[in-house]
Amino acid sequence: MVVANDLHPHKAKLIEEQLARLGITCARTETGDAADLPKRHPPESFDRVLLDAPCTGFGVIRRKPDLKWTRSEADIAALASVQARLLDAAAGLLKPGGLLVYSTCTLEREENEKQVEAFLARHPEFEPDASAAGRLPDALKASFAAPGLLRIFPMDYGSDGFFIAALRKRSFHGRTGL
Repeated sequence: MVVANDLHPHKAKLIEEQLARLGITCARTETGDAADLPKRHPPESFDRVLLDAPCTGFGVIRRKPDLKWTRSEADIAALASVQARLLDAAAGLLKPGGLLVYSTCTLEREENEKQVEAFLARHPEFEPDASAAGRLPDALKASFAAPGLLRIFPMDYGSDGFFIAALRKRSFHGRTGL
């Protein structure tokens, strides 16, 4: 079962419409702050969590050039705080051995690498999942900034800029894997 959550009801409705269009019946949507998911789901009840975090969006600036005029340093700090809160909430939802994928469409280190570094310092039960590289096309393997941390620059692939971190929750016996 896939649980898709969005803060905004209209976005959850779009997800529901796409699920119906594709005939996907093994997913359901929820609406609300993702930081509140631990209040709605038992601890360690998920095998995997994808956190597509709210961010400054600087990775899509070529499609949305007005971003450079509407974002500020204060926005980066405010969003980094939200991202940390969401990561902490997601951490408790994962079973031992579970995989947390954190993604943003920004290139700001404060929202990406520094965010992951701070998360790992707060949650020593997690580690970067270096095996993620093996599951990607060869062309993307050069984009790994460090094991488990993928940074895609717009000029590299003619796409938007993205950051993706694969973080594995250690199992009780120090081994990872599902």
